[in-house]
Amino acid sequence: MTVGRRQHWVGIGSRNLIAFASAVLLGLYLASGIYVVDADQRGVVRRFGAVVGRTGPGMHYHLPWPAERVDVLQTTTVVKTGVGFALAESKAQSGAGMAVLTGDTNILQIGVVLQYIIRDPADFLVRIDQPAALVGLIAQGVLTATVIGMPVDDVLTTGRVAIQNNIAHRTQEILDKYQSGIQITSVNIMNVTLDRSVAQAFQDVANAMADREKTRNEAMAYRNDLIPKARGEARGAVGDAKNYREQRIAEAVGETGRFLSLAREYERAPEVTRTRLYLEAMERIFRKVKTYIVDTQSGRVPLNLRVTSP
Repeated sequence: MTVGRRQHWVGIGSRNLIAFASAVLLGLYLASGIYVVDADQRGVVRRFGAVVGRTGPGMHYHLPWPAERVDVLQTTTVVKTGVGFALAESKAQSGAGMAVLTGDTNILQIGVVLQYIIRDPADFLVRIDQPAALVGLIAQGVLTATVIGMPVDDVLTTGRVAIQNNIAHRTQEILDKYQSGIQITSVNIMNVTLDRSVAQAFQDVANAMADREKTRNEAMAYRNDLIPKARGEARGAVGDAKNYREQRIAEAVGETGRFLSLAREYERAPEVTRTRLYLEAMERIFRKVKTYIVDTQSGRVPLNLRVTSP
């Protein structure tokens, strides 16, 4: 084989090798647009920086860089951020909390933890830079505005749930206004502390309230025990009075009937009726007096037992 022919075949092989390598590189370049989105993820396709599409779970394709790029985000992962203390690896670090002024000019240290997820991946990527910091700053402002209108007693006792609900509601409203793509899932007040002297005064108030509640419960128990007894006695007294009234009425009706009967008999036979009444009266009287039996044969003078008629 001559030198010229050898150079000819070498040139052909070099061109074929370059063409093959170019084809492989082009294939790899085009294949770089293939991507997979898991079930708990969402993809955002951007073409020259502008959002042109959203993709769900599965295998997809986009134009290779630099024409298009895809950002795959975890949309079900719950992210935590703290107000009043820092969070690292979902664990609260040391921190007393954020100083907040109450409506009655008391200063409290309050720590709050917010949890959120990505609701709209496109807005989340394009419109905000540091989501945790943004959520924390908004919640901090809402917390301050909420507590400033409440007395310290409510913040420390019954008002905590209302504070949490208001922080969640107002923070979500502001995030939606910014089109952040963030959804607040929960707000929890982790700790509320106050100055030691104020805490002692509050404890005294709490103890007094507990004593008041105890006394009130005892009074209610005494009332619940006493009132049924009093009502029972009252019903018994009313029943006795009714029975006595019925008895007296029956006696009066009987006496009245007897009197009217005697009056009618007296009108028909005055003398007979008067004598009968007299004898009946004497009979009742003699039942109560002593009886003497006189023997006239013993020679004694008989007693004068004259009974005169009326």
